[in-house]
Formats: sequence, structure tokens, C-alpha cells
Amino acid sequence: MMLKALIVEQLDADGILRTFRMQPSAGGSDIVVSFADRYEEPRSGPFHFLDEEDARRFEEGFARCRARKLGSPYFRRDGCEYKVELHWSGIPTERNWLSYYALSLPEFAIPANLSISDPRNPGHQFRREIRRDDSRHRYVVYLECSSSFGTFDFNLSCELAVNRDRFATSEYRDSTTSQDGVGGDHWRHWLSQSEQGNVTNFFLGKIHMGDDYSAGAAGAMGPHSRASDMTFQQIWNQIYGAIDLPQLARELAKLKTALRSEAHHPEDEMAIGAVTAAEAAAKEGNGPKTLEYLKNAGKWAFDVATKIGVDLAVAAMKSSLGMS
Repeated sequence: MMLKALIVEQLDADGILRTFRMQPSAGGSDIVVSFADRYEEPRSGPFHFLDEEDARRFEEGFARCRARKLGSPYFRRDGCEYKVELHWSGIPTERNWLSYYALSLPEFAIPANLSISDPRNPGHQFRREIRRDDSRHRYVVYLECSSSFGTFDFNLSCELAVNRDRFATSEYRDSTTSQDGVGGDHWRHWLSQSEQGNVTNFFLGKIHMGDDYSAGAAGAMGPHSRASDMTFQQIWNQIYGAIDLPQLARELAKLKTALRSEAHHPEDEMAIGAVTAAEAAAKEGNGPKTLEYLKNAGKWAFDVATKIGVDLAVAAMKSSLGMS
């Protein structure tokens, strides 16, 4: 899935709100993100990033982002109890793109009531996800932003209470908020039929963080690497005559099954998801996008592909990884 915008906010107990907004632009590279509770690894925000370089860029960008103190109509405190109201409008949306919003609540704050409504239809509550981020001692609210109007608007209201003793065992649920799993199924309408049910452990997004944070089109590995200075379109132009995309999709399906049988580490799930996305792109006839996703699958997936003898997949992965 391609992200049109990613908006990350963090609220502190003194009413200071930090806002960091990322939008895609030409030249960005595909990266993989997942929710806070998916892995027990160090991070600075509400998402895990597959690539360490992407995580570093996020950390640096968020550290420099704008911080503002909310006014009294939007942030009220009574002892250990708080109420916050936030309003967003104009978040860009586009067919086959996905925008996401994430709000980190104050440290050790436990939500008591959460409302995220549609300003165009105040009676309608948007579905959302919530996670207790134990490493940062914060609850995180995740909201998929999709709209037929071209932009997405929402009003968020949350009542919460700070309680250090109860935080570690607390949970929050209501009829439109999920705290279980790795993401709800309300994003399925963005995916083709072949992708539904496959991409469940992470979200794939095209995130570009501005010219100061732009990444190369492809990472390279090995002593004879050649991909770092080339775009995936350029690589595809060189190899497309030797790659039968329907056959490649079939081999990637076999590879996906093999990877699932051999997965033992958290990062393995991300590789499986990248292969799933590459399979879908191959079925759609998108060669450059297939190569981009295969690059994200990494060396473990390449080694398994070599072992099970899916030769076309191996050749495509060699090209995507810059291996001569």
C-alpha cells in the first residue's frame, strides 16, 4: 500500500503537542512500517520501520518537528484526569494510496473514552486501532484516513487518566476501537482480491520525507553491487525481456509458502509481507514495483528462494538487490 500522507502526533501531560507530517514525493523508496506492539525492538515513535535508515530519518525529523501548547478549549486537566480535543481537515487521499494518522497519548495515560467522528456526518464514528506501547509507556491511537472526497477530516475527543500503577495491565475497548491483532480489516477495500488476507502483519507504504531525507531507489549488497545508483524503472528496463511476470507471480506464491514454514524471527514476517506485495504487483503486471518489494524482502528471502529452486524469483531478486 502506498501512503499519501503519514501524520504522527504526540501529546504530553503539560498539553504540549508535537506534530510531524510526512508526504510522498518523487524519488522516494518503498518502506515497511508496523504498529508499536508488533516487535520488541528499540524505536522512537509509534511505528517500526523495516530499514534502520528509515528509522533514523524518522527519529531526526520528529526531534525537529513543531511543538505547540494546546489552548484550554482543546486540553483540560482536573488532577490526574484529562480531556483532549483535536481537529484535522484536508489530509490528502487518493485511490490506491493510503494515509495514516497516529496519536501517542501522554505517558502512563489510560484512555477512558475515545471518539473519532466525521465532521461531515457527526453521528458516524471512524474505525480505529489502539495499542498500549509498553516501551514508551503510552497508548497510541491509529486511524486510517480514507475518503471519497479527496481529503479526509476528523474530530478526535479523548478522556484519559494518568495512572502509573494500572498502566501495564490496562486496556481500552469500545465498539469501533480494536486493541487486538496487528491491524483491522477495514483497509481491505484498498487492496486487490489477490492481496486480501495476505498483508496482515504490517503495512507497506511509500514514504518520502522531503528532499533532506530522500533515499536512493535501491539498496545494494555484496562486493559487486550495482543497484544503488539506479532506479527500479531503469533496472526493469534492462531485464524485462527475461522476466515473465505471471510465472514470477506463481514462483513468489511458492516462495511465500516456503518462507512461512521457515519463519522463526519477528523480522521474517516483514520479509513474507514484502514477498506478498511483490506477488500482487507481478500479477498486476507492474515490473518496477515488483522489484521494489523484492528489495525489501532481503537476503533471508533470497536464500530461501535459492534453496527451493524458484529460479525466476531468484533472478528478479538478484536484480532488485543489486547482485551481479
